[in-house]
Amino acid sequence: MKSNKLLVVKYGGSVLEGGPAIRRAAEAIKRESTLGKHIVVVVSALKGTTDKLLSMAKTISPEISLDVLDHIVALGEEESARLMTAALRSMGLDAVEVTPDSPSWPIVTDETYGDAEPILEECKSRVELGLKPLIERGKVPVVCGFVGKSLSGKPTTLGRGGSDTTAVLLANCLGADELVLVKDVAGIYSADPRKVRDAKPLEGLEAEEAYLLASTGAKVLHSKVFKYKPDNLKIRIVSHNGKLTEGGTVIQGTIPDLQVESYRRPITMITIVGNAIDNPEALTQISQRIKEKKARILSLTVDDRATIFYVDGDPLEVLREAHALVSSTDYLKVVSEIEDLALIVVKGRSLGVMPGVIQKVTMPLASKGINIYGLLTNFTHNSIGVLVKSERGPETLQSIKEVLGVA
Repeated sequence: MKSNKLLVVKYGGSVLEGGPAIRRAAEAIKRESTLGKHIVVVVSALKGTTDKLLSMAKTISPEISLDVLDHIVALGEEESARLMTAALRSMGLDAVEVTPDSPSWPIVTDETYGDAEPILEECKSRVELGLKPLIERGKVPVVCGFVGKSLSGKPTTLGRGGSDTTAVLLANCLGADELVLVKDVAGIYSADPRKVRDAKPLEGLEAEEAYLLASTGAKVLHSKVFKYKPDNLKIRIVSHNGKLTEGGTVIQGTIPDLQVESYRRPITMITIVGNAIDNPEALTQISQRIKEKKARILSLTVDDRATIFYVDGDPLEVLREAHALVSSTDYLKVVSEIEDLALIVVKGRSLGVMPGVIQKVTMPLASKGINIYGLLTNFTHNSIGVLVKSERGPETLQSIKEVLGVA
């Protein structure tokens, strides 16, 4: 490969609405190309095409198989690739469409139709043999997003956010300098700008912050992107109305693949019996009291019967502060504590794609008679915390590492 900067640029279907939109996209690519950059383009199906194909296929045959459906749906991306290639060629670029039938096709997957998983090492091999030579000869590959091909040659699709997955996968395999995701919004905002009027655009996010956002429902970016993001890859999210390599939101940094570690200090579990959920001022007061004692609340759970705080701090001081609050109200009744707990934390991007991970973590502990005093998760399983008595902490840490295959 030449030393010129290499960009992977992905256009989503929401910005590819027809001929004029495709031409504007081609003009933006042309501008970057004239600056000496190598560019690989990834395209989604034109806006509304995938839904039309799905609707038509299911109308024709309500019991259509998933493998046939994948074959039909993939036609939308092939159409986009051919149209974008034609637009780029009309501007003097040596563009070449890369569809699943092309000799240089790079995306190889398993046969989980509708949500296929790329086989990374196979993709790297195909990129090395097929896609890189095209770039080295000065061509601009235009690759179908969202679709794949199994080892046996059957068409597959990559599921929700599939075109973003294609783009980051290619950026990974090519060692790209930057991945540009072109959307219908000018990057990531402080809230959904379509719902919150004063939402502000963000110039940058750490990769872990962006992953948490994507994992909790933000539609501008899919969490699958981070499964294949190399640590040194810069991701830029820009609007189709701006320049490809300026502005927008830049995502940088690393996300651990899978880590199991022990929290450095013992934890105290404080249970307050009573209805705090209908009296939120109680939660504010106890949180403030704990903070004043230089203690730290790591997590809490609350319902209409009890509130449980997991606290890093002096157990006796925290207990006394909690009791002072309980004794001053008529809706909180009693407080108790369990001291000297060890917190074992499992985190990393692999958790989101690991079925049954909580069972994998907890079952071996049950078989060894290790009592769990708390299980702390976010709803996306971005992290899991297991609380056990401190004397069982080292054994718990090792057991979880073994079951998850972490060194």
